Amino acid sequence: MKKKFKVITIVIISIIAVITTGVFAITRNLSYMMEIELIGVDIATLNDGSYTGTYERGRFTNTLTVHMKNQMIVGINLDNDVLLAQSEVSDDVFRKVIEAQSTDIDAISGATVTTKAYLMAIENALNK
Repeated sequence: MKKKFKVITIVIISIIAVITTGVFAITRNLSYMMEIELIGVDIATLNDGSYTGTYERGRFTNTLTVHMKNQMIVGINLDNDVLLAQSEVSDDVFRKVIEAQSTDIDAISGATVTTKAYLMAIENALNK
């Protein structure tokens, strides 16, 4: 009976450890990311071409390429997406940036931190 109790206790502790580690990994960097201030991009100074940018911050790390033509953002492609990515979020962010021709857009509801990570990569690409 004691051996069975010991095994059950070890299993429960292991499950709690895995859950705790998962929650920590998923929530790490959230408060930092919420405080990020975007600096903006002056696209009028950019030449035609493709600009690659990366933003590195844990699971929000991403790399993308911004395509410019006639001093306008004409496309954005993901080269390396964030962990736990949702294509509808990136598609919506990129559509809004292209429409606004700016990184000064409203965040996607429910994906504020991921939105900021994409916007930071765009700014990093275009402000090199």
